[in-house]
Amino acid sequence: MKKTNYESPERIHEIIMLRDIYEALLPPRQRQVAYLKFDEDLSLSEIAQRLGISRQGCDDAVRRCVRALYSYEDKLGLKKQLARIEHALELAENMDRHNWEDMQKRIVKVLRAARSGGDKEDGV
Repeated sequence: MKKTNYESPERIHEIIMLRDIYEALLPPRQRQVAYLKFDEDLSLSEIAQRLGISRQGCDDAVRRCVRALYSYEDKLGLKKQLARIEHALELAENMDRHNWEDMQKRIVKVLRAARSGGDKEDGV
């Protein structure tokens, strides 16, 4: 679980999503550092100066925060659950009077997978 690289835009987006879900579980300092890094897009030096800590201390705090967020997702899986629910919603939105039986079966399958927490054949 060495997912601490936070430089790519895709990774930053994923970290922000995880932070939005698990923010309340983070200690206050990690919450503050994550906000300054990922929302305000400040450099480590700028964050360190603002908080009165070393640049290395800031980098360590960001890395601990990112590791914690991925750990929470590994243990709780709320982001995966939200993705399953969003997929079911998309299926429901594409339902019409011609395909409702098929879509209803697919939606039920996705929601059952979400309830059980496992990946099913719909790829979600």
